[in-house]
Amino acid sequence: MPNLQLGPWPLGIVNSSRDYTLPKGAVLDALNVDFTDKGTAVSRRGYSQTVAIDNGHSLKTLGGKTLMAMGAELHVVTAMNPLTTTLLRAGMGTTPISYDERGGEVWWSNGAQSGRCNADNTDHPWVPPAPGNIVAVYAGAGTLPAGDYRVAITHAMADGEESVASDIEEIALASAGSITLTLPAATVGTDVFNVYCTRADGKALQKYSTVAAATASVDITAEPQGRQLRDRAFLKPLPAGTAICFHGGRLLSLSGEFLYYSRPYDYGVYDPTQDYIVLGAAGSILASVESGVFVAADRTWFYAGADLASAEPAELLDYGAVAGTVFNPPLKTNPTAGWYSLKGVVIGSNDGAIALQQRTKGFIAPAADTGASWVRQRDGQVHVIVSLDGTAAYGSKVSDDFTTARMRYDDDSTTVCMELTGGATSRYSNWYFNSYAEFDGEEYGLDVEGLRLLDGSADEGVAIIAAVDLGLIGYDTPQIKAPDAVYVRGKSSDILVVDIALPTDEVYSYPAHRYSESMAVMRHAPMKGLLNARQQGFNTIVRNQDGGSFELASVEVALAVSKRRI
Repeated sequence: MPNLQLGPWPLGIVNSSRDYTLPKGAVLDALNVDFTDKGTAVSRRGYSQTVAIDNGHSLKTLGGKTLMAMGAELHVVTAMNPLTTTLLRAGMGTTPISYDERGGEVWWSNGAQSGRCNADNTDHPWVPPAPGNIVAVYAGAGTLPAGDYRVAITHAMADGEESVASDIEEIALASAGSITLTLPAATVGTDVFNVYCTRADGKALQKYSTVAAATASVDITAEPQGRQLRDRAFLKPLPAGTAICFHGGRLLSLSGEFLYYSRPYDYGVYDPTQDYIVLGAAGSILASVESGVFVAADRTWFYAGADLASAEPAELLDYGAVAGTVFNPPLKTNPTAGWYSLKGVVIGSNDGAIALQQRTKGFIAPAADTGASWVRQRDGQVHVIVSLDGTAAYGSKVSDDFTTARMRYDDDSTTVCMELTGGATSRYSNWYFNSYAEFDGEEYGLDVEGLRLLDGSADEGVAIIAAVDLGLIGYDTPQIKAPDAVYVRGKSSDILVVDIALPTDEVYSYPAHRYSESMAVMRHAPMKGLLNARQQGFNTIVRNQDGGSFELASVEVALAVSKRRI
């Protein structure tokens, strides 16, 4: 029988097939490796501790800023070594934060609170807070014409940014006179009040005056001449969301089953009578592309068009997505968005089409409630690493053989890595990051223990176990067979080991006699005596030793075949 040639492996893990029916170019399991666009398997890099942080989460870089939550505080990172931050907001919970950027400002929300980080790293609300209602309205002497009047106030900032209006108050002048307003105490952080009033028996509220925030009362003695309040009299601050994004000229905020959207180019406010969509189930992700926006709840839709208010949804998937996993693939053409769905990574293109590369290659993904995604570009390769929360688990549809293989070294279900060009998937263990960022050209991850530099030969001093299970060999014919030798083509920093796992759960280990840091062939032999085990097939696993790094290009198995059958 000729030697069996295996590799490269452009399909990556195929866990929907039994170990003896794996398609060509697939592996049964791949732990702590990255597949390249050519199908070779490279052991992953590790990480090192930068600084300990309790309850750290929501690390993100966008708009030239890096933000990070430290417990109940939101900070802007200004330096990494040593870690230096500017406090942006205190008194927050530990709920994950969603971010987006527009005009040099980073807008954020955690579902209960919201704000934006300005260029000078100061915290501002999405819209200036609405004032309290006018305390009192009464008539006085003057020359205002007799008639019915309506009045309201807003807060405003020195730069002209304006809040929504207070409740509208009415007053009737039986004869010529004036109107006095007793103002509420100004909200801390606002600069002025804008005072609005109608003309006698008029409908449109127009600006009458602007007064300092410390002003106690205002006398209206003449008809207003300024701009109209228009629908701002009926708008409200846009609700905080668990996911936010800008799309077209609006800010979108996802809160429970409601998708709210702001007034055009007035990002902090919305019309509560119409500016929302009811999804029918709690939403999880928003992903904007040039021609529309992807939205997921219990299903996934694409709302085509630049304006969500007039977009019609097209259902794409009959299932939803994992919150917190939206990412932007670094593709040169056709702007896209990506996220992790309940059935694996989804790439959404600019025209609303989607691709599920893992699904089409036979990989059944683990499901979870929340997660985080990191797009890594290194050595000419692009991968997306999705780290899931502790609820992550593979479903019943994965093959029993994959489950057995997964448990052989580390059955961690929380992290998958997909090569973005072809879709080959591997999995990571001991990789529990809840958010990621890039700062000064270095990449960082945040987990429950702290902020870590995503580079190193080990995981904070712990050796990385990396292994590739090539599946069951020899089941295609009834003869008893065993490996006589295994030839591994690749390179490594230390001796590699070939494990031969028998269906009886016995595992025999065969280290190579040498290693090479340049591409070479390493022989694992002799493997005498395995024919006596009277097995029809065996699993071949290539793994590292003591955390050594490697790249596998192919494997050749020399078979010893008995004339006897099982």
